[in-house]
Formats: sequence, C-alpha cells, structure tokens
Amino acid sequence: MKIILLLAVVGTALANEVDVYTTANDNLDMQAVVNDPEKLQAMTDCFMDRGPCDPVAQSYKLIVPDSIARACDRCNDAQKHLANTYVRGLYWNLPDEYINFMKKYDPHGIYEDNFRKAVKNY
Repeated sequence: MKIILLLAVVGTALANEVDVYTTANDNLDMQAVVNDPEKLQAMTDCFMDRGPCDPVAQSYKLIVPDSIARACDRCNDAQKHLANTYVRGLYWNLPDEYINFMKKYDPHGIYEDNFRKAVKNY
C-alpha cells in the first residue's frame, strides 16, 4: 500500500511539471534590438518568413507559435522579459508589423490578450 501511495505522489508531481524552453539565448539584449530599427525589422522579417534568420532569431522563431498559443507558460522569466520587450517594441515602433505578426501567429485573435497579460510585468 505504501508503494502504491508513493508511486501516486511521484506520478502526480511529474505530471504537473511543465517543460520549459531551452535557455541558450536568454541573454539577448532585446532592448538593443528594439532600439535599432534595422535589427528589429530583420528579426521581424525572420519571424514572418520574409528574410534570413540568424541563429538567435531562429531559436526564438521555433518557440513563438507555441509561446503565444500557451500564454508563455513554458517561458522562464528571462524569456517572458524578452517576449514583452519585443512585442511592445514592435507595437510602438512598427505598428503595421505588429498587426502582421499577430495575424500570422494568432490569426483568429484568441491568444493575444492572454499572451500579453502573461508577459506584461516582465
């Protein structure tokens, strides 16, 4: 009986554990990207499949769809900060690109609010 109880507790703990995204590029200075119109456009072009991706942008492009759809629930604090900085920078500096970005990654408009709320304070 004790073994069954122990297995149940361990199983529940493992089931509740959430995988997080790889953290290899979490030290990116996203504010510098947002402050440089050419860098912001280049990263956005990568995300929008309109231009080449450097390795760092490519690593984030891979997680953008999932992170938006899941309100960044697999993001660590650094990634939430990067996402918030990018999305706010895109919204303020390239508003038409922000609209295009959200249409691509949230075509039905069902994830944007939850995603923005999840990263807002980072």
